[in-house]
Amino acid sequence: MRHLFTITVSLLLLLIAASSCKTNEANYRAAYEVAKEKQLTGEEDIDRQLLDQQRPRPTVFGTDTLPIRTEYIGYTKGGGADSDKTVVKRYCVVVGKFKQVFNARSMRERLMRSGYPRALVLHNNMKEYYVIANTTPDPHTARLMLDSVLADPSLSLKSPFPYILRPGHLAR
Repeated sequence: MRHLFTITVSLLLLLIAASSCKTNEANYRAAYEVAKEKQLTGEEDIDRQLLDQQRPRPTVFGTDTLPIRTEYIGYTKGGGADSDKTVVKRYCVVVGKFKQVFNARSMRERLMRSGYPRALVLHNNMKEYYVIANTTPDPHTARLMLDSVLADPSLSLKSPFPYILRPGHLAR
């Protein structure tokens, strides 16, 4: 008898818990109101400013205009530059950015098989991993590399890629 009572109470509690987890129109309405309030108070502008800081900025070097982003970077283990820190030059052509190092390394391997033997993986302090097709010390060669990557039919890149990353410690 006691066993039957325990099972009945357990089923009743499970039924109550399952029915209370459903999303409903009120939940969606509350989320919509919060988003509208953010938009009216300008909190969304802060998010937009952060995104704008992350976008590459057009920078003029003589006759060349390059989309450049400057950021302090780290050398990712197994990314091609971890054993020789002189490999990374002042201008790096970025073709991808990932949150998982595995994905960045996979893209680097595909790039190397596609004719980019100097491909690298670097990371920033947010542990975002950049896949670099090539690196060079001068802006004119960076422009040529950027154009080459853009013209390569084996690479299907989405905006904002490709662009030039200047490692912060080399940007002076």
